[in-house]
Formats: sequence, C-alpha cells, structure tokens
Amino acid sequence: MLNLKLLIMKKIKFLFAAFIIATFFSCGGGSSTTPSESEKDTTANETEVTTEDDGKVDPFKDFPKDKIVSQAGDYVLTPSLTWQVNATKEGPESQTFIFYSAKMSEPGDKYSVIDFTFDDDTEIPNYMIIPIKSGESAKVGDIVLTWWQSGSGMKRAIVTNASDPTAPEVNYIDISWTNPATNKDGVGIGQMSEKIGANTFHVLKNKWEPGTSVAVKKDGGYILATIVKVSGNKVLTIGWAGAMKIYDKADCVALDIKPNVKAGDDVQAPWVGKFVNTKVVKVDAKFGRVWCDDPYSDDPMVVPFGDVTTGLDIK
Repeated sequence: MLNLKLLIMKKIKFLFAAFIIATFFSCGGGSSTTPSESEKDTTANETEVTTEDDGKVDPFKDFPKDKIVSQAGDYVLTPSLTWQVNATKEGPESQTFIFYSAKMSEPGDKYSVIDFTFDDDTEIPNYMIIPIKSGESAKVGDIVLTWWQSGSGMKRAIVTNASDPTAPEVNYIDISWTNPATNKDGVGIGQMSEKIGANTFHVLKNKWEPGTSVAVKKDGGYILATIVKVSGNKVLTIGWAGAMKIYDKADCVALDIKPNVKAGDDVQAPWVGKFVNTKVVKVDAKFGRVWCDDPYSDDPMVVPFGDVTTGLDIK
C-alpha cells in the first residue's frame, strides 16, 4: 500500500510543467483569472507535493471508512490527490474540491489504491471515492451520474438518446442551461447533448445515493448539497463552491431524483445554494430542467431535476 511519502516522488513531467508555469508568471505573463466551466481543468494535479507526514491521506479522519463496492479497472470519481493531501495536512475546511474521473487500481476494506490521471497510484480512504460500476445501460429519461466527458468534473446528466443504451447521448443537467459558452457546433454547453462512453456512468435510481441531492437544515433554512457518502447517521457532502462537509443524516432531506411537479406548483428550489419558495413556470422532461420564478429577477431560474422539491418549511 502506498502512503503520503510517495507523493514526494512526483513525475518529471509535472516538475517540468511547474517550472514552465513559474517562469511564465515571473516574467509577467498570464493573469489571475478563474477558469470558466467550459474549460477542462487538467492542471489541478500538476503541483509538486512534499510532506514530512508519514500518515495516510485522510481528510475526514472521523468519517467511517466502509468497504467499497468497486472492482479493479472500474471508473471512479474522486477529487484531485493534491487537494486531498492539502485537506489532510491543513484541514478540509481550508480546501475546495471538484470530483474528477479516475480508475480503481486496488479496492480495499477501508482504503483503496486509485490510478489518478496525473499522479502515481495512491491509497486514499474509501469515503472519498464514488464508484462507477461497469456494464450499466440506460434508457431515455434516466438520470445518470458521470463526468463532463468533453470537459471535466462530476455531473448528473439526463439521457436524450439511448439507441446505444451502454453508451447513450446525454445532456449535462449540472451545467447551467444559460451558460454562454458553446461547443464546436455553436450550441450552448448547457443545452447540448453528447455521447458518453460505455462503463462511464451510473443510473441514479434511489434517494441517498452518491451524486443525489439533499436539502440540509442550516440557520433556520435549507442549503443544497450533493451526497458523496452515507454511513450510519452521517452524510459526507460536497456543496456550494466545492466545500465538503459532514452533516447528521437527521438534518438532511433527501430529494427526489425526478421531481413530480407541474406548471403552477409551489415548490422550493435553490437560489445561490440556498432554498427559496418559488413557483413552477414550466417543466422540460427531455432536458431535465424546471423553470421557476426567480424571487430576485424578472427572468426565471432554470433548475435541474433533483434540486427541486416540495414540503420544506421555509418562512
């Protein structure tokens, strides 16, 4: 099994990349900008990591490390190794996270070895891994958990064409419908469909699954979070701005994967990550979105399936 000591043995290509980047900025090149959603993030792991800590990668030491259901060679979703190391050393509250695709190398009862795209095979706790089981098939209208395969990052998607049920066409419902970026055909990236690979998705069927949403009680209201792992009465989540937190299950309301709502219904939906009372304008079943009144704008807000609910007590 590998531990954090192996992280000092970074590949030469990443040291070289870091040198080039440092030289570029020291000479006045580049600017301090945040990559847009349309840009594929391939630099997150290209950071040299050194540590004197002989312990394991373990950002949430108190969260249970349950056995994982994943086979060697399966795809998984997990954050950048660098971010997990930083969170272990400095505390997870200091780190933001994005879940990327990787491969399972060696599954274990508490820790598993992951084949990271830009790092050495490294052992991490099972709670930081979302399995993607091989061999699944989907039908039109299914909501699947995958990643943006022409970009990056974990996404839910709705199947728009299942002529090949093992490699369907999908629309990524977690990319904003009104995102101004377009694909090579000039279609908005939130409105396009693209074919995804076989063995790269999991059909979401039940509440409380990794990748589904919960409304979490906070400060007299509710905030939106995505489940990473449920163990006993604890829920590990990733939420607004990539913050990962643990909540009591009793403080979480699991949301339906597909809301049973129609135009005119009173519902609750997230506005900047916090649930508000609103009303349904229309439902688009093909593209998995609900148009709702925006309490702060004349334009409706377009909310993905799985994030709209009813029955939350919001004053």
